[in-house]
Amino acid sequence: MKHAIINTKLILEDGIIWDGVLIYENGKILEAGWAKEVSVPEGAEILDAQGLYTAPGLIDIHNHGSSTDLFVDNPEACATYFLQHGETTVLPTFYCNLTLEQMLEGAKKVARASTHGAGRILDGLYMEGPYMSGGGSNQRSILWRGDIRREEYEPLLAGLKDMARIWAIDPARENIEMFMADTKAANPEAIFALGHSVATSAQCRRLKKYGVRVQTHHGDSGKAPGFAQGTIGAGCDEYTLYEPDMYAELICDENGIHVAPDMIKFVVKTKGVERMILITDSMPASGDYTNNEEEGIAYGPDLNYDYEGHLAGSHLTLEHACRNLMKHTGYGLCHAIRFATINPARLLGIDHKVGSIEEGKKANLILIDDMVNVKGVILEGEKVV
Repeated sequence: MKHAIINTKLILEDGIIWDGVLIYENGKILEAGWAKEVSVPEGAEILDAQGLYTAPGLIDIHNHGSSTDLFVDNPEACATYFLQHGETTVLPTFYCNLTLEQMLEGAKKVARASTHGAGRILDGLYMEGPYMSGGGSNQRSILWRGDIRREEYEPLLAGLKDMARIWAIDPARENIEMFMADTKAANPEAIFALGHSVATSAQCRRLKKYGVRVQTHHGDSGKAPGFAQGTIGAGCDEYTLYEPDMYAELICDENGIHVAPDMIKFVVKTKGVERMILITDSMPASGDYTNNEEEGIAYGPDLNYDYEGHLAGSHLTLEHACRNLMKHTGYGLCHAIRFATINPARLLGIDHKVGSIEEGKKANLILIDDMVNVKGVILEGEKVV
């Protein structure tokens, strides 16, 4: 049966149709455009949006889990939670505090969950590690700190195969190039991210040939040292800003703590709207928060903190990140949705299937108001919220 969304404002990649109609059938978009130009098929099931916006389903490429569950442990519960918030494509993220066995078993759980129900939103993994700098949150539990050895990572590559879409790495780690070359040999489509690192821009540039295309939460990955006292170094942040092919991930929390509002404006202005990706970096609460102001740590109501009170991701959902971006920068709804849909889809190479409202793409859609409050969710043509 054909379905028609009427009385809606369609958010496109580069504009908005104020009086729109969208037709879909069998999980695919058939037609979308101005109401005066799109005929509603006879007998179609009508969904009157009552003036709400219709946007592509949100794509969250960096998400560890909800405030209560990790994807590695309970992917079904996490998928159900984020689907309710309009996320129709999610890359569960595994951190470098997991053992080899935990990563492999978690991947099996995610693969099983992805075949049915809300789990259909799961589309591969984002590996935040294992080979990053050892910096970042949850310092007591970070593993994979020693020498990078083939016999250590080969079982991981063999077990994950092409399920791991993105690998966050530290360009400064010894033997990281060996790991990257072997990863690309096992999965030529693998993408690398600049993860927690104090690498220099020169070290980042050296690895570009392996497919380094995105930076893990820009501004929050580590700073390269200067050449000497009183000098400023160039590292992952700077490389990401001036390298035109790089995408920058941003965590936009309510109070602008991960990245200050003026810095968000600077990054978007420098990179351009085509290379920005909003993420949640969401994860379960790790422990009781203590406001370590002497260490420069501030509290945010939508942020997560580890057992030492250090900033450790967020409790964001992606529609809230969109709203926060608009609040902090003055960019509009069309831009905010772009940063959470077509941009991540293009990074992943799935933009022929999802990420925008276009004929032939999946009917992964959300109904939202102008504050990005999610009022309805359609997943592969099925209204689930």
